[in-house]
Amino acid sequence: MCAPRRAITSGRPYFHIIVIQTEVSEPNSDTSKSMPENYMNASPVLQLHNISKRFGNIQALDHVDFDLHEGETHALVGENGAGKSTLMRILSGVYTEYEGEFLLDGKPIHLHSPHDALGLGIGMIHQELSVMPELSVGENLFLGHQLTTRWGTVDWKRMYATAEQELARLGFEHLDVRQPLGKYSLGTQQVVEVLRTIISGARVIIMDEPTSALSPAEVERLIQLIDKLRESRRSIIYISHFLEEVMRVADRITVLRDGQKVATLDSAETNVGHLISLILGREANATLPPAVTSMDGHILLEVNNLTADVFKDVSFKVNKGEVLGIYGAIGAGHFDLARALFGMYRYDTGTIAVDGQVFKRNHSARYAIQHGLAFATESRRKSLLMDEAIYRNVTLPHLSRIGSLTPRQSQELKVAAPAIQMVNVQPPDPYNPVGKLSGGNQQKVAIARWLTFPPKVLVMSEPTRGMDVGAKSEVLSILRQFRNDGNGVLVVSSEPETILTVSDRVIVMSHGRVVAHMDNKDLNKDVLMRLL
Repeated sequence: MCAPRRAITSGRPYFHIIVIQTEVSEPNSDTSKSMPENYMNASPVLQLHNISKRFGNIQALDHVDFDLHEGETHALVGENGAGKSTLMRILSGVYTEYEGEFLLDGKPIHLHSPHDALGLGIGMIHQELSVMPELSVGENLFLGHQLTTRWGTVDWKRMYATAEQELARLGFEHLDVRQPLGKYSLGTQQVVEVLRTIISGARVIIMDEPTSALSPAEVERLIQLIDKLRESRRSIIYISHFLEEVMRVADRITVLRDGQKVATLDSAETNVGHLISLILGREANATLPPAVTSMDGHILLEVNNLTADVFKDVSFKVNKGEVLGIYGAIGAGHFDLARALFGMYRYDTGTIAVDGQVFKRNHSARYAIQHGLAFATESRRKSLLMDEAIYRNVTLPHLSRIGSLTPRQSQELKVAAPAIQMVNVQPPDPYNPVGKLSGGNQQKVAIARWLTFPPKVLVMSEPTRGMDVGAKSEVLSILRQFRNDGNGVLVVSSEPETILTVSDRVIVMSHGRVVAHMDNKDLNKDVLMRLL
């Protein structure tokens, strides 16, 4: 139950496209962007025409156009599910079946695989970092294309010297190329991944949520790096939930909604409010409701000044019979905060207490369970055993409570059956492998395991991600009932609809810090988006 400490072709391509994975103010009057003169007069480096993509009955992209010029930073924004990631996976050859035309430097191409894309200099860096923490910074910068001697061995002296020169050129001379990358923060590791892409010669760089693991200081360094790239006539596609960042770095902004392009705007001619209206599909007329203090009542979960590398000084309380929602965009730090509560992510300072009992520092998941706190992760496939029966998944965390080290099947079924029935898993056969269930029913199993021996506080991370409307309603009803039974619930999500539907109070996190604490009765989606 205890998780470890936080982690961790032939021919010369004519240019690279690299995808870095992992979603506004007054009109932008910033004249500090150093754009190449008349960059828009030239033909686009990259063009997508009438791109459409379906997944079964879902139209992920519907006749989308997009273009990118040399020396331009073109932002792509929209809600989760708007089609941004699908478009990027088409660019990198991950999705090969689609309709429409893809042009590079005016030449039509159709990629058939990521390997095909790599042969043309098109690469994709997934949201999970691909760096090697145990290797040095220099080795990571040249991973896959090490400098060698004439005898074919790695030329360490030249590689480290070149790495130092490139880091100095890009403004990151403070990094020690000989130190293991794992000694640096996750944010620095992400920056090194970006730098590796640049050093490899990328001409077009697609940054998907590039600041998701960065501290404010690291964000500033990345923005400075983008300015350097613009000056060297590199082209960037910038995808982010943080609209203020988008306004700072972008020359143009394209908005996607429900798989369709809504608009392409010059950043100097728009503002945050206008962007939100386009993203949501309606006017954003929202005022910030007054802040509220902790509700009266019996406190079941109390967190004081909890601090780690990706969140700082987080404090809140969850009362008996209450659902507290924590909302933030990807990279806000709220998902790692949830893991820290359950003993799956180490924190540096601060305290966690359940029902008045302060947890020991950096406790284990087993310790959290024993002291009344349970956690259902946003990744069902990581928390559930897909090949095992439903009842085995439900009883897994509680085998020591059931009666023996190797409980008989009949004992496990007796414990699991009421919980399976309570959450209405369909089909209800306890012997059915979890992997054969829909996503919504898998989530019900993840909840059912904590209803066998109910905790005092249930922490749910992205409880409705990837579900249809009916399954979402059922799962949220289960959480509301758990609250009504006098327990505490903490819901952590990047989906505003989920937060607004189920929460009594809401905390908003941005870049690792709590930026708002509000009563849900006056909240709406516009307010939440403005606070990211």
